[in-house]
Amino acid sequence: MLTAYFDDSGTHPNSDVVLWYGLFGHSNQWAHFDELWAAKLREPSLGKPALSRFHMAQCQAADGEFTGWSRTATDFLVHELGDIILRCMLWADGVAIPRKDWDELVKGNLRTALGDTEGYALRIAFVRATQWAREHGGQDRIAFVFDRRKEREAEGKRIYQLFDHLSKIEPNAVKPISITFSDSTCIRPLQAADMVAWEMYQYSLESLKKGAVPHAGRKQMRRLWQGKRMELGFATRSAIEKMVALESSKEKEEHLARAAELITISDEEFAGRLSEPVDTSEE
Repeated sequence: MLTAYFDDSGTHPNSDVVLWYGLFGHSNQWAHFDELWAAKLREPSLGKPALSRFHMAQCQAADGEFTGWSRTATDFLVHELGDIILRCMLWADGVAIPRKDWDELVKGNLRTALGDTEGYALRIAFVRATQWAREHGGQDRIAFVFDRRKEREAEGKRIYQLFDHLSKIEPNAVKPISITFSDSTCIRPLQAADMVAWEMYQYSLESLKKGAVPHAGRKQMRRLWQGKRMELGFATRSAIEKMVALESSKEKEEHLARAAELITISDEEFAGRLSEPVDTSEE
């Protein structure tokens, strides 16, 4: 079975960039990963006690379980954990969205249908993972595990239901088989997703600041990138403008209104809509 593990970054209210970023792999890859990651947590760095979990922000700030760690020690651990991701040949993808540009440009039914910055990143998480499953996963079923954010669980479950519904309509579609919101303390792949999401967040901030996609500044970022199994979509302002222009055409207004309605109706009515028969015959 295929599983995608996603973590968020920049979802605090004042962030300039928002993203959900995920790691993808087969069950055998994840089993090997879990064994290696657990072993590294037991012996994280020379002379350091075992860790209950890895948290990238705390590691970089030498806070929490990393209090008193030197930069050399934290960098060594991040390097070792990066090696595990590369050794297990995991794939990764997600999208980063500049908050200011999205809020200025995406309005009305389009915003309701696509969500705010985090909501759109959440939607694209499903798109990217199912696309990976189709192109590289070799299977047509995939499970989703997201880091727990209670304020987004209802939205995530509804997006999952929409993708599940589409998989029953579209031929050769990848079928999502489950969605879980969990805690990285007990789900180790979410700790790895946290690490790469943090790296991609820093990279996205640099991209936004320079106004162009830069050469990855952090050494760890370059190492992960050179594995050629990691991608990142960045929603530039011009790309958002083009999307708004395309979706706001008169031909798409009715479709857009229906999509927006699906997001706002009650759970009972939403379930009823999905149970309605769909005519898939060609006109």
